Amino acid sequence: MEKTRNKLTIIVFAVILLVLGAAFFITPDQHSSQAERRLLARPPQLTVQRVFSGDYARDFEVYMQDQFPAREQFRMLNALTRRYGMRQRDHNGYYFVAGHLSQMEFPLNSQAVHDNAAWLAGMSRQFFADMNVYYAIFPDKNYFLAPPHGFLALDYDAMLRLIHRQMGQHTFIDLFDVMELDDFYRTDIHWRQEEIFPVAERLAQTMGVTLPAQDSFTAHRLYPFYGSFHGHAALPVRPDELIFLTNEYTENAIVYILDNQLQWQRNTGVYNPELFGGMDSYDVFLAGAQALITIEVPNAQTDRELIVFRDSFGSSVVPLLLGAYSRVTLVDIRYIPSRLLPQFIDFQGQDILFLFNTMLMNRPNLFR
Repeated sequence: MEKTRNKLTIIVFAVILLVLGAAFFITPDQHSSQAERRLLARPPQLTVQRVFSGDYARDFEVYMQDQFPAREQFRMLNALTRRYGMRQRDHNGYYFVAGHLSQMEFPLNSQAVHDNAAWLAGMSRQFFADMNVYYAIFPDKNYFLAPPHGFLALDYDAMLRLIHRQMGQHTFIDLFDVMELDDFYRTDIHWRQEEIFPVAERLAQTMGVTLPAQDSFTAHRLYPFYGSFHGHAALPVRPDELIFLTNEYTENAIVYILDNQLQWQRNTGVYNPELFGGMDSYDVFLAGAQALITIEVPNAQTDRELIVFRDSFGSSVVPLLLGAYSRVTLVDIRYIPSRLLPQFIDFQGQDILFLFNTMLMNRPNLFR
């Protein structure tokens, strides 16, 4: 009986290996993983030199991992086993609690925060020393989610002290007290545009402009929205609904984006719903990650102009400000060297807003 059981185990194991091996070679390779927001490995080049150096074996192992049959299903099974079987509270730094997926951000990188704030202050002195400069550092969802549920989180007060030490000569716009957990998507890092009118109103009030009325916006709904945390955590969490808001100012706005050849290209508009369902559905807002965007608003309430140095969160809050400014320029300084900015922006008389998330400020060597 024991020998029969052992033989049966070996046979079953061999059959599984054969089936998976056959599936690996039969199944067409996938170009990318939408869940993980990345390109998948392709078959490595086979050469004698790469074989003897070990490069081929290493790259082939990565290729097999990326193209493994039913890879997404196995990732989900692994995540479920760790959460419910092994009772792990997080998996690779991602956790699920109170209906939200999130990524732990800990500890505070004091040097990175200091360097980032000093870099922004230095750029301010260089380009717009005599202009109205504002800065707003707003909390990531861990600020609301992590401490109440026993997860590690940043020391946000210490972070703000470090930033104020460098940026204190400018006007600080405090957004911590006008935000809450439900401002964020459940499956993503970003805030929900339909929930951040208090944020936009605080920004506008401090900068001395008046926003269009909230009821002047029309909501457009896209479903299902699977945020970045959904793919990385690999847990079967219900998707979000992505809502973007339009009014007469967003619809009449003229949008130009600086392309990779440093040429201005006219975009289809403030929103790009055709990008929904792609690698990152949040790209609906101002076409996603872009170094430089200029938005002209012909029917704006004023002739004032605004320059926003921002991360990806800015793509969804800036449309709410358009009626108050005739021109808004968005700069993502992670993607364009600051020395090139005078070629594309005439710094003269605009309002300047630094608008960054705490998670970004905690990362080193991001700004260019």
